[in-house]
Amino acid sequence: MSNLSKATLGNGLRVVLERTPHTPRTAVCVHYGVGYRSERPGREGFAHLFEHLMFRGSVSLPEGRFYEHVHPLGGQANGTTHQDYTDYHQVVPAAALERALFAEADRMRAPLFTPETLAEQLDGIATEIHEAVVTPPYGGFPWPLLPSVVFDGFANAHDGYGALERLRTATTDECADFFGAHYAPGNAVLSVVGDHDPEELLALIERHFGDIPARPFAEAPDVREPELAVDRWAECTEPRVPTAALALGYRLPAPAEDLPAHLAYAVLAEMISGHGAEGVRGASASCGVFGLLDARESDLMVVTALVPDGVSARRAARSMTDGWARLAEAPSLDRARATAVRHLVTRHWREHADPYTRARARGRLELLFGRAELLDELPGALDEIPTDAVATAAGRLSTAPKGVLVLTPGNSRTRPPTRWPTPTAPTPTAPPSTEPPLTAPRPTEPPPTDTSLATTPPNNKTPLPSQRTEGPTPEPGSVRSPRPVPPLGTATPPFHGPRVDTSLPGGTRVVAVADRRTPLVELRMRLPLGDPGWWWPDRAEALSRFLATRSGAADRADREGEAFQLTSDGQWLDITGHSRPDRVGAWLESLADLAVPVAEPAPAVPVRHRAPESVMDTALRRAWDAHGAVGAPALVPEPPGPAEFHRSVIVRGGWLVAVGDLDPEAFTSAADAALSSWRTTPHARTTGTAPRAVHPRTPGVVTLGQRGTDDDRLHLTLSAPEPYGDTGSAARYLATAVVGAHHASRLTAHGLSVPGPAWQIHAGRDVCRDVPRAYVRAVVPEREAGPAVAGIHQELAMLHLRPVTRAELAPVAAFCAAQLLGVFDSPAAKADMIRETLSAGRGPSWLEDLPALILRTSPEDVTTAATELFAPGRMTLVALGAEEPAAEAAASWHHLTPPTTA
Repeated sequence: MSNLSKATLGNGLRVVLERTPHTPRTAVCVHYGVGYRSERPGREGFAHLFEHLMFRGSVSLPEGRFYEHVHPLGGQANGTTHQDYTDYHQVVPAAALERALFAEADRMRAPLFTPETLAEQLDGIATEIHEAVVTPPYGGFPWPLLPSVVFDGFANAHDGYGALERLRTATTDECADFFGAHYAPGNAVLSVVGDHDPEELLALIERHFGDIPARPFAEAPDVREPELAVDRWAECTEPRVPTAALALGYRLPAPAEDLPAHLAYAVLAEMISGHGAEGVRGASASCGVFGLLDARESDLMVVTALVPDGVSARRAARSMTDGWARLAEAPSLDRARATAVRHLVTRHWREHADPYTRARARGRLELLFGRAELLDELPGALDEIPTDAVATAAGRLSTAPKGVLVLTPGNSRTRPPTRWPTPTAPTPTAPPSTEPPLTAPRPTEPPPTDTSLATTPPNNKTPLPSQRTEGPTPEPGSVRSPRPVPPLGTATPPFHGPRVDTSLPGGTRVVAVADRRTPLVELRMRLPLGDPGWWWPDRAEALSRFLATRSGAADRADREGEAFQLTSDGQWLDITGHSRPDRVGAWLESLADLAVPVAEPAPAVPVRHRAPESVMDTALRRAWDAHGAVGAPALVPEPPGPAEFHRSVIVRGGWLVAVGDLDPEAFTSAADAALSSWRTTPHARTTGTAPRAVHPRTPGVVTLGQRGTDDDRLHLTLSAPEPYGDTGSAARYLATAVVGAHHASRLTAHGLSVPGPAWQIHAGRDVCRDVPRAYVRAVVPEREAGPAVAGIHQELAMLHLRPVTRAELAPVAAFCAAQLLGVFDSPAAKADMIRETLSAGRGPSWLEDLPALILRTSPEDVTTAATELFAPGRMTLVALGAEEPAAEAAASWHHLTPPTTA
């Protein structure tokens, strides 16, 4: 049960608070009751433009200073514009909570609009629109094109992006009018999710938001429209698409009027997305243009599909609707409904496990329906949808009039025309201030019927003591006067939760952590591929696919709304999944089944593109193989038979991580029982479960004369085994950030001789084979291969001549320490990072201790670590690209780092 509290300030601002214990980051969101359906003809896209402007300055945080408490602390902030609302959302370390509240209050109180920022954001929006609806082959399909086919009214049908030529006539006065009409406290919901005492948090909110004056605001537009009487079709063409696409739009029941009927379409959409539709390819569906419960009413169920060659769009649409008629009467409908509900519920839990998504969902549901608690009730409401309700929805889809959008290949790009007149001059966005109030400060509550969203709140909703009816009177000039930015507060220390960390008799290390934010268990198993797998990664991938399907474990998990997936990246075999607590035993049994011997070769997998990083790392693993020295021709081993290859991968050892709604001791016992057969599994490798430290190897060069993903760019990887010592030290972590893992790192900000927009460069640390390594990756234009290598070498060689200073280290340390807190945002994120930590040879407590250690590390220690990790004389270069640029890079590196005796 969530710890949810709600209150209303005297100025009408609604507040939703949720306390999540042991969460070191906090999410702060503000939802305003204005979306693109609030726009007027001639100002299409104005709501989206205004969303951008709200980040560009306020009285106390002018000229883009809004992000000063976000980016330096590894947080994130953004905004989105939807049909009925615009939301602004942040996630920051808990210590920055008050600064996040201050920033949101300041722009609610006194945003700044200047001609310069207006022009700047219009240019940014032009780029955004181009990348969203022009550059992609199917850009604008189905949104924003489909609503104009289904609806007649301007509010529902118009394009929320708008036309740039009309938006460029906007003025700062219009921006001020729009703010006055829609951005009042009474038209907003503030939601905060984090580990904070609710009453103390409310007092803090009152301090920053309470003196913002209440004022009237524009009422939401009436977007109700008559149902379509007949199908409505629209066609457009696109020269860069390989095949035609079809989008069907159906009007949905308003969720506030009949929530079960609305959710029946959500279940149906999941069934369509999971199993497709007859007569088409790649069918998928969604309940809502932007998602479930994302609009008050007049939303769409959207079904998209690709039309096979030789099939007309009308025939494809008819095939789909005929299929839904049969679905409504299918004997298997009840079983399919149950599977779809399990998928929806599991996805809902996983997607809303972290503070960021929870705060956004709480605020949206409170603004649209007055029901922030619906976030907790939705799984139960979905589970109660009867099969006959889904049958009714499918039957309606088979006969109901719909909007159909067809996009076909063509010689030119065409789009359906708009069906409303464009005014010659924009309509003002708000009436003059001398007119009477636009509406009362609070929206009308929906009727309290059993099928509406206005049901009785659950008992866990605790009302807060602030229910004032009048706000304070601000002092003259205080609303527009700058205010001091508050200091950072108290940090919430990171904590995984109660756990067990042990090694089973067979060698597998198990870490089980209790984290009951969701009724699920996140499960991760990682195994080193071993020598044959590192030599033959394609065979390892084929084996992973074969094992995933041999026992049917993946399909069984999918039917339960769970996951059991095997993947191989050339370094590890990863088994990733999630399960309900009562089915963890079945998941572990599926894991144990992987050790059943393989007698026949795994079917070859289709040839697929491999990422350049994977190709280069495979070459490096072969170069670092014990059979040969780096830079010399490798002694290629004989490929093993299927049984031996299987035994070399599925061996004793590895790392098993479980995070979620579990008892750590009980899980460990269950894992020990399930994996008991692994103790006697023959295996070829004798290395332990942790990466081994090695002596520095002879540096060298490996060139791969083939194209990467880019026709005119060269991919480079420089790698060196880590020296002896503590691979988990905070100094080494920070050294990597200073060299090339921070936005102001030396490789990105300093000594490269030919930097430019085509460059990509970063540093990191991981494990290659069973060797911890430090690396630098770069992507550079082929014509700059030699200068690029020289520039990287120069910067690395200068590390011992330009020591890290305290001034340089301070912002990097603050960023890294705060960014690490994101590991604890959700059980899934925590499970992923514990797996990475274990396979790098560290314990789970390292993640809890590292943020504090980072802040205590000296510049001298970071300098020492940097010169040891990234000494160019110890590094092996792998160059992937066209033959001549790769050879040029190799020659440059040979010249700068001549071979030495091992």
